[in-house]
Amino acid sequence: MLIVVLMMLGGILCGYLFRKKRIPHIQQVTTVLIWALLFLLGLNIGSNEQVINSIGTLGLEALAITIFATLGSLIAAWLLWRYVNQQKADNDHHSLTNKGGHQL
Repeated sequence: MLIVVLMMLGGILCGYLFRKKRIPHIQQVTTVLIWALLFLLGLNIGSNEQVINSIGTLGLEALAITIFATLGSLIAAWLLWRYVNQQKADNDHHSLTNKGGHQL
């Protein structure tokens, strides 16, 4: 775990030091590396008999986690949207009623 944290901090430091330089194709390189990591992860999982034998149970748990995580995100986004719009409406109303003490 320490290696993961140190690698991340190293990347942050390099990004900070080179922030004014444009690194060509960095987005594409990052995407390809993530695909490679996902492939290797799948290869590792596919070769693990214990995981393959319990894929049915793991699949149901993963489905439940996915559904509840998505619902939680949707509810949180909806609540945030309502809060932001309410704040905007309050600010708009406040700015209209405070122009010279008269409501427009």
